[in-house]
Amino acid sequence: MAHRIASRTDAAAVTSSTTSDRRWWPKIQPRERRCTALAASWFFCILLSYFVIRPIRETMGAQGGTKELPHLFLVTFLVMLAAVPAYSALVARLPRRWLVRVVYHFFCACLILFWFSMQYGNAPVKFWAARIFFVWVNVFGLFATSVFWSVLTDIFSNEQAKRLFGLVATGGTVGAITGSLVTSVLTNYLSIGWLMLLPVVLLQIGLWCAWRLERNARILAETEPDAPPDRSAVASTNEEPTGGGLWSGITQVARSPFLATICVYLFLVQAIGTQLYFQQASIVANAFDVNEQRTQWFAYLDLATQLLTLAIQGALASVVLRRLGVGFALALLPVVYAIGLVALAIDPTLLILSITMVATRATSYGITVPSREVLFTVVTREQKYKSKSFIDTVVLRGGDAIASQLYRAVTSAGVSLARMNWYALPIILAWIAVSFGLGRFQQRLSTQQQNSTRNDHSPPQ
Repeated sequence: MAHRIASRTDAAAVTSSTTSDRRWWPKIQPRERRCTALAASWFFCILLSYFVIRPIRETMGAQGGTKELPHLFLVTFLVMLAAVPAYSALVARLPRRWLVRVVYHFFCACLILFWFSMQYGNAPVKFWAARIFFVWVNVFGLFATSVFWSVLTDIFSNEQAKRLFGLVATGGTVGAITGSLVTSVLTNYLSIGWLMLLPVVLLQIGLWCAWRLERNARILAETEPDAPPDRSAVASTNEEPTGGGLWSGITQVARSPFLATICVYLFLVQAIGTQLYFQQASIVANAFDVNEQRTQWFAYLDLATQLLTLAIQGALASVVLRRLGVGFALALLPVVYAIGLVALAIDPTLLILSITMVATRATSYGITVPSREVLFTVVTREQKYKSKSFIDTVVLRGGDAIASQLYRAVTSAGVSLARMNWYALPIILAWIAVSFGLGRFQQRLSTQQQNSTRNDHSPPQ
């Protein structure tokens, strides 16, 4: 009885804080602190691993020049098409805790194979290992973070997500900063092959954090506002396999206007982002002659990005979500892209490119990512895992593939990069409109969800 009273007291405190608390720094309830710290630590390990191998991917991608990149993006998209059904089969059959372990152990095994190929393979083996690694890193970056956020949207409520996802994201940002620093330093002492082993250890540490988070999930559920006395029992059902068919996550995307709108938003993110990525490859290829210089530049670029991201997450993410809403937060990224593309159209130099890349990435990581994940707190559990994985992988890589092919066709027709940037502005205006539409959609679904919860647990008349 005392345990339930404490749970209701915490929930009441959370509700009070969300309605009257106007502070910049979000309030964390005592029962939420451990789960928030574990989630941030897990994300720290994931992004540290990714940002150790990301500069290696950029270096391998720049070796083939911009002509080869569209083919690599297309291959990545095709790999995603094959990976999503396999992942959906795992989601349908494995409990949440085992799903996480299988996915991350698979990534560790792949890294060991890449290390062996780059360390002991002959020239043809290293050539193909580099191409496959470029594709694999894209798959890893999307699936590793998608699984992470699927678990968090399953554990955290909508209200908790708005307060805490920004703080959780700071853990990943610190990991990204650490990864950029480690890579920029270790490239002077270690070969690319040996750098691939470090993420193996980091991902195993992250799995321990995920295991501890799973054990504390029920405690977190008890702090949810308006939670019924049996909320922890309800939360325990979320640890079971989701079931459903192999393609159910995809079909639900087609049937849900909300999920379809998210797809449109993410497609626009990737379409405009891919255009900027190709400009990066072209400018960097002309600016540096040695692969080690390019790798170091990419590492420093990532470091600057993450430092700015950390400042944005700490000072802006939570307050923008709580005070201005999800729609406004989602609209910030297209505005920053518009400014950057116009600047590159006028002056396509390495300095302008660096500023644009840092600004767009920091806005994306600092505000867009937490805002985007809040959207999935108001959907069903099957949609959080299956539909979300389809959206985070196939839709994102599909945007890359289509945009890369369009880029190839337009540049072959003789259109300059500067003119392409001007042509992108009307698309960005549509992107802003989609952002505010998503925000209104999410708010409506959140209200419906809260009303449904109150009705389901109201005492009989």
